[in-house]
Amino acid sequence: MRRDGQGSDSVVRVPVPPLEGYESGRLFHRLLLLFLRDLKEAGEPVGRHQYLLGAVVELHRPARAEGGGAGSTQPRCASCRTPYPCRTVLGVAVSAGLPIPWGSPAAVVPALRDAGLAPRPGGEVTTEHVSWAQGWGARRTAQGSWEIGIEIDRGEVEILSRPDDAAMARYLAAAAAALGGPYPYGWTEDAAEAAAVRPAAHSQAADWRQHARLPYLDVHRQYGATPDDSP
Repeated sequence: MRRDGQGSDSVVRVPVPPLEGYESGRLFHRLLLLFLRDLKEAGEPVGRHQYLLGAVVELHRPARAEGGGAGSTQPRCASCRTPYPCRTVLGVAVSAGLPIPWGSPAAVVPALRDAGLAPRPGGEVTTEHVSWAQGWGARRTAQGSWEIGIEIDRGEVEILSRPDDAAMARYLAAAAAALGGPYPYGWTEDAAEAAAVRPAAHSQAADWRQHARLPYLDVHRQYGATPDDSP
């Protein structure tokens, strides 16, 4: 991303929460929406689910300070009225993989607490140790990497590793604010309930195929990953 509001060649970076003012929140919000826009294959039309997710994030945009000023104080969510990014926006950002350049696990903690996420009783985050959720903990090695121990069954522990503080920061944010496991994915569903909404959903899908061809959406077909973008 190489374009600021003046059209210069300055490098645009994702602001690091906690954010310092409305303009910082506005940039975070726009970069997240652009990032979500690119989470498809280049050449594919904009998907209904992708569009709806963007609409939900738009509801949780940062609000200007009372009186309309941009200010230097931490912005608040226009919907939740909690510090921005709120839990919804932060959860989407870290679950989707927005590249927030946190430098250390401890730097993540204020944003998580602002979003209403706190460690379990007795949990803590230091420069050498992380204990946030029950069943897993992490320690920093002498080489600067992190070892994460996750209890998976009856005392059996799986060991993961992260190469440095920044990678561990991303892991902590994703673990604390992730939006994984929504119904019905991975859940047992009621066949009658599914049947009750299926015809309307299929009808809406047909309508969306027509809507996605409208010029304001079809121009976004070009965006997204190509096979050459694969790591």
